[in-house]
Amino acid sequence: MDQGRRMFIIVVALLVILSLGIYLWKDLAVRSVEKKMEAQRLEMAGQAQKVIHEKTRSFLRLAAIPLVWTIRQEMIRENMGQVNDYLIQYVREPGIKQILIAKPDGTITAATNKKHEGLAFSSLYPAEFLEKTEIFFSDDPEGQLIIVAPLMGYNEKLGILLMVYEQEALEKKE
Repeated sequence: MDQGRRMFIIVVALLVILSLGIYLWKDLAVRSVEKKMEAQRLEMAGQAQKVIHEKTRSFLRLAAIPLVWTIRQEMIRENMGQVNDYLIQYVREPGIKQILIAKPDGTITAATNKKHEGLAFSSLYPAEFLEKTEIFFSDDPEGQLIIVAPLMGYNEKLGILLMVYEQEALEKKE
């Protein structure tokens, strides 16, 4: 009977070790699948964010063109009051944080933030933005999108329009 009892203990010990081994193997397999799924989720979120970013740029370009033409008309007529009205109305749209107009000499002539009017453009943004001759996009360190569009007169450049747009990020689920 001592032999039978020893055999029973050995069989039980082997079953416990086998069960523990199966549990650990399954746990490792589940963790591996979870890591792969998380990596795929992050990759898909990154791809979706990239598509949203590109579509946002496209739509902002489409919105900037008529705004620039409208402001151009009013600047040619020297009607800066109407230009300010357009800027104030436009900045009320979701995501639009700031709009300003700078002359070619770098002076800010109109801005939704009135503290910026009269300042040197280069004190707020890179001076090379003033030289842009077509619609230009730049990402700032805060994750906002800067749109620069030239305001062209009949014979000369009237200045630039700069718009700051706060991009929406995909929410991360944790």
